[in-house]
Amino acid sequence: MKNQPLISIVVPVLNEEKILENTLKNIRQQSYKNYELIVVDNGSTDNSVNIAKKFADKILFEEKKGSINAMTTGFKNAKGEIIVNCDADSLYPTNYLEKIVEAFNKSEKIVAVYGPLVFIENGKISNFFTLLGYTIADFLSKVFTNTYIVGAANFAIKKEIYDKVGGYNTNSNLASQDFRLAKKLSKHGKVKFIPSLIVLTSNRRFKENGTFRALLHSFKLWFDVAFNINKITYDNYYTHSYYQKKGANKEK
Repeated sequence: MKNQPLISIVVPVLNEEKILENTLKNIRQQSYKNYELIVVDNGSTDNSVNIAKKFADKILFEEKKGSINAMTTGFKNAKGEIIVNCDADSLYPTNYLEKIVEAFNKSEKIVAVYGPLVFIENGKISNFFTLLGYTIADFLSKVFTNTYIVGAANFAIKKEIYDKVGGYNTNSNLASQDFRLAKKLSKHGKVKFIPSLIVLTSNRRFKENGTFRALLHSFKLWFDVAFNINKITYDNYYTHSYYQKKGANKEK
């Protein structure tokens, strides 16, 4: 890998006009400059695409609903040696890409890196315990089940290896595809957790569903992958109600 590889940043979007500009503006403030910013619209009916035009190097369109389909479209069209997926409701430190490149340059054996997620709306103390809990849970999960607690908002992958393992399995309706992809990648090299690679994301899903229910749901998703239950599908999450709240139609 080159010391200064091209990075492709992929941002899937569905009706995120309220927060998208902050996210894309934040990404554009990266200290590492050798990157392309790809926004993949998943059928927005609001002003998201017009906002994206102000910041993105490339805007793609994916009609088939589901962020996994939008991400796959973005990854297929990425030119970078490294692909980074960023959520439309997350904020990234200015040295985020620098840290990712430093990690990959340390060893050719590293095929993917990821880090913890904490919440934009929470205070420092609350986020400290969130970070601590995330780090411990990820360590125990890897030791006992070889399952990486990867969040799509904070995941960087060598494109060569992503293509080699077949990428995300869009033919499957099983949920938690990030966990499943990390397992596939780990068969070809090291998937490295970086505790300092912290991303701020929105806790809106926790607010909507309640903290206990959201944590329980997350545990069920992890359990389904970790113990090869393979019962939870995207239909359990991407319901008609979900798309109604997003102001979109599920059918496409």
